[in-house]
Amino acid sequence: MIGIKPFDVLTFGDGKPFNATERVFRESGFFINPIPVISGLNKAADKKLNLEFISLAKGENLYFKAPIDIKVANNRVIKPVVRKLNNVITEEELEYFLDYQTSEKMEDLNGYLKDEEYIKYLKDEEISVNTELLRPYKELRTGIAIDRSTRTTKEGYLFTQTFNRFEDDVYFYVKPSEDLNIDTVIIGGESRLSVVIKKDKDLTEKLLKEKENIKNMVSKTGFFKLILLSPTNKVLEIEGVKIIAKVLGKPFIYSSWIKLPNDKTGFPTRIFRLIPEGSVVYYKVEDQSKIDEIFDKYYLKAAYYELEYPYFDTKNPTGFGLSIIGALNLNKGGQG
Repeated sequence: MIGIKPFDVLTFGDGKPFNATERVFRESGFFINPIPVISGLNKAADKKLNLEFISLAKGENLYFKAPIDIKVANNRVIKPVVRKLNNVITEEELEYFLDYQTSEKMEDLNGYLKDEEYIKYLKDEEISVNTELLRPYKELRTGIAIDRSTRTTKEGYLFTQTFNRFEDDVYFYVKPSEDLNIDTVIIGGESRLSVVIKKDKDLTEKLLKEKENIKNMVSKTGFFKLILLSPTNKVLEIEGVKIIAKVLGKPFIYSSWIKLPNDKTGFPTRIFRLIPEGSVVYYKVEDQSKIDEIFDKYYLKAAYYELEYPYFDTKNPTGFGLSIIGALNLNKGGQG
């Protein structure tokens, strides 16, 4: 387990091809993107690694994108109540719907939620509207291309782009498939130098300790919700359970750069349409004997995705499709 702390700001593309002669502004969003991290680790260690876990961290606490089924209205947190449809005709075969029990304008709890508060959400407990959230803030910078042969700037290559910056003590917490003896790593196409922080303590322990407790709650109620901690490529039909509702963030387009052995330049991958972190899928248990298997596969594991090369390899996870499971009580109210 290691921490990776960038020395400088980060940039994440918007999924569109960028050429400084054609576009003078480059927008950058932020999401937990495991590819620059695993690529940097592979290069630093000269190995092909799997990435079993990735999140933001501050001090000894992990932070995850707040689930987007949590809403805020009038300075209070609102969670939906899952209700059964009765005598309602719809185009889809729906048995349940999400009821926020309010007509007020709602917004997402937009930010990264501390693990201690996240555990409350997983146990179907209330979250305070004043809870601490990590949020990146944007920083504008102007760039120019350099002609390395003449050591002068290239005409027509002036552009502006947004970067993302966190508080100084925020870092990425990751679990590669092997212990690594490295001190620095280069992250992303902008080649940002990051320092590697060795971690003797497993920061996921708090969440892992709740696994059996949450599993028992699911066994009693017969329902659960699966939350994405990193983006994925598909909502999965899981054997033994049935999808009854979902709250998905706006899909985004993603492509990255891939290099083959002895390839100096590399090439862009195909375009992927990804479901963002924080998305929530609600399931109804139809076969109780499958609960142990589902928790072993999807509770804090990078396995919730469909096979799709190169990043969604079921034998070599890259950190996409990291998920966790929360309890769901249909008899409980939804307002906090």
